[in-house]
Amino acid sequence: MTWLRSVRVRLAALMLVVAVPLIAVHVMQSRSQLAASRDAAQERVLQAAELMANRTDDWIESANAAFLSLADPVRSHWDDRPALDSILSIASGATNQRLVNFFVLDTLGRNRGSGRPTPDRDTINFRERDYFIAALTSNSTVVGGPRQSFVLADRPWVVIVARALRAADGRAYGVIASPVRVDTLTDFIGIAAFREPPLITVLDTSGVIVARSAAPASYIGRNVFQVTGQRSDFPTRPRMDVVPGSDGVDRLTATVAARRAPWLVNVGVPVAVFEAPLIAQRQEYLLWSVFALLVATAGALLIGGRIAQPLTVLANDAQQIADGASGHRADVEGPLEVDVLRDALNRLAETSERRNTALSDNERRYRFLFESNPLPMWAWNADTMAIMAVNEATIEHYGYTRDQLIGQPITTLLDPSEYERFSQRRLPFTEDRQNAGTWRHRTADGRIVEMEIIATSTRRLGEANWLSIGLDVTARREAERALAASESQLRQAQKMEAVGAFAGGIAHDFNNLLTGIVGFSELALAEIESRHAVRPDLVEIRALAERGAELTRHILAVSRKQVLQPTVLDINAIVADLERLFARLVGEDVTIVTSRDAALGTIKADAGQLEQVLLNLVANARDAMPAGGTLTIETHAITAARAGDWSLATREWCMLLVRDTGIGMTAVVRERVFEPFFTTKERGKGTGLGLALAYAVVQQAHGSITCESEPGVGTTFRLFFPAVRSPAAIVAHEPTDPASWPCGSETILLAEDEESVRMVASAALERCGYRVLTAADGEAALATARAFEGRIDLLVSDVVMPGIHGRQLAEALLAERSALRVLFASGYTDDDVLLRGIRVDEVPFLQKPFTPAQLVRRVREVLDAPVVPLTRST
Repeated sequence: MTWLRSVRVRLAALMLVVAVPLIAVHVMQSRSQLAASRDAAQERVLQAAELMANRTDDWIESANAAFLSLADPVRSHWDDRPALDSILSIASGATNQRLVNFFVLDTLGRNRGSGRPTPDRDTINFRERDYFIAALTSNSTVVGGPRQSFVLADRPWVVIVARALRAADGRAYGVIASPVRVDTLTDFIGIAAFREPPLITVLDTSGVIVARSAAPASYIGRNVFQVTGQRSDFPTRPRMDVVPGSDGVDRLTATVAARRAPWLVNVGVPVAVFEAPLIAQRQEYLLWSVFALLVATAGALLIGGRIAQPLTVLANDAQQIADGASGHRADVEGPLEVDVLRDALNRLAETSERRNTALSDNERRYRFLFESNPLPMWAWNADTMAIMAVNEATIEHYGYTRDQLIGQPITTLLDPSEYERFSQRRLPFTEDRQNAGTWRHRTADGRIVEMEIIATSTRRLGEANWLSIGLDVTARREAERALAASESQLRQAQKMEAVGAFAGGIAHDFNNLLTGIVGFSELALAEIESRHAVRPDLVEIRALAERGAELTRHILAVSRKQVLQPTVLDINAIVADLERLFARLVGEDVTIVTSRDAALGTIKADAGQLEQVLLNLVANARDAMPAGGTLTIETHAITAARAGDWSLATREWCMLLVRDTGIGMTAVVRERVFEPFFTTKERGKGTGLGLALAYAVVQQAHGSITCESEPGVGTTFRLFFPAVRSPAAIVAHEPTDPASWPCGSETILLAEDEESVRMVASAALERCGYRVLTAADGEAALATARAFEGRIDLLVSDVVMPGIHGRQLAEALLAERSALRVLFASGYTDDDVLLRGIRVDEVPFLQKPFTPAQLVRRVREVLDAPVVPLTRST
């Protein structure tokens, strides 16, 4: 069997190797052509089916047009049967043979007129016909099922098309219909140029064959669902199938649903029509391929003998080269040249194989450990710092290509901020050393990531190298920092809440004391003469109490517990009132410079909130100037013409400017300055809420706030408020003479848990002629009111009392005395929690401390005003 190893046989095998793929290509090409032919046939069949369906729709449209054109004449001659018959007869004669007749029915199914009258037309009732019922319930033309005509003599199969006749108000008064010969539907079937006529079938939704291009007499009216024994769903989109026919022929069939008629159009083409030519062509290809293969094999055997001698020489040369005798000349001997060549090449191959096997093992180990590692890894030269290799995880993580990293310095992966630290921490190379640490790296798109790096030194690659592996800990570090920040913010918020609640409680008690001091002072001043020696002392006591009330209001502004009462304000007056507090707040190292524009208008805002904003800005300015400096507070009027200079709406504005000469802010800090809980102060010295609340207050007043700052230059805040035309509210000092107080004779129920306030209020009201019922708490007030049989005109109640608080007391009394008016008073100031849902801008409210004159004046205002419903704020 040595002949199998000869060159000629091998050449023949080579020819087979070349020829077989060519044959395979021919086979695949014929299959591709067959598939393309099938696709083309599907396209043609589908186009034919869609065209027939469109023509069916056109036929329905033509019938619908005929019905619409007859609607007016039929309505005009509805009660004139001869005229209706004449109109319908003319219409029937004007149409083609497809529309056999026109007839009209009333809503009871009776025949009102026909183009082809029959003797028994009045005896037939069409009320139960499917097309009659469908037409009355539809606004378009409907198609009935196939049936045999009783009008035409040959009794052909027909389908009825019908449409409701409607009056101007949309009410149906009749139905117009027309039978269509089924055999005329085949006149639009020859529409596609096929080698053989396709089989075309029209069915309705019940499965009844309406028309068929082949043997129509045997199939029209037959229900295909009854033949198959199962009902098929009416397709909503075109469908392609290979369907075996009753004649035993498999057909490629397209099914398309008509849009206007409840019909399916099937177009089928025998599969053999388009496959037979291609099958014959494929057989012809195969025969020619076999012939070419035989010729190629014979040629290879013939040529193989001629090239055997050169191959023998080549084999001898290879043998001599393998043995080291490079000057030896080849000598052709025997027919087994390939054996000699094979032996020589095998010696060379054995030597090469041993070396390649060792290299291959090392390469596989390296690739497995290096490339398959899911963590980024890179090797870099310890002397030049050039990157020598990177794994796929490094490329994916950093976004560089392999070529962009190989040969580049290792600092390519570092963020520039780490260059100095890297230079300082770089150690002399020592083999088998391992270092670990966290470094900021920069990806190709500029993203900063934090990486935990473990680097190992090695000389196994022939030189001093570092092999590094990295773990991305960015998300973990950010989560840790966010958690720490959240905990700090929570602690600061809790501190602020505790301080606010403490300040509110102190303010309540202090306001009660001040109410008693001011009230008794007023009452005493009203009883003594103007020249009495004690009068100046009483005036001074009252003044000191009023200063205490002002100080309490400032404390509440700092603790963010003031009542929200938007009023018309004069910013100049507020700045002037707070100047003394500013001086105490910033200390002696800071110089305060104020400038107030005399042309400044008024604004509408909450005075306490505006004071709080000013105090926050001044406190921030003080902290920004630890070594002292200048604090400037200015007001400016901005006309509508200059509003555009500040990117404001065209109207008049009032600007409040606060500027310091402190350390300033960077651009990054300036962008976040109004974020809640963002602060640059040391831990425990700031909550990050001051500027956020300032921003919210200004926005609530429909204004805007801007910040300008540079490091080492200082910071400037500008607050813009819309100017209003109303004058600022003037708080006039109430007269102390009881004779000038507004009085009355109504009955007032006074509920107050502070005895001094209750005594002052009761005395002031009784001096004005009111009848006063007093109670030390809510429960006592309820008991007093229920025991009193007369009319109670007004309830004056403290909001926060032991047991039943003011709102609960008011609700309980209003349920029993619906005409009762209510006036709330309180030294607390948190309207969401402490005032129990009471909105001070919606219900009568009197803020403590108050004077007797303020009390009686407010009481008179409430008694003279309409009753205000007590509703909870949202």
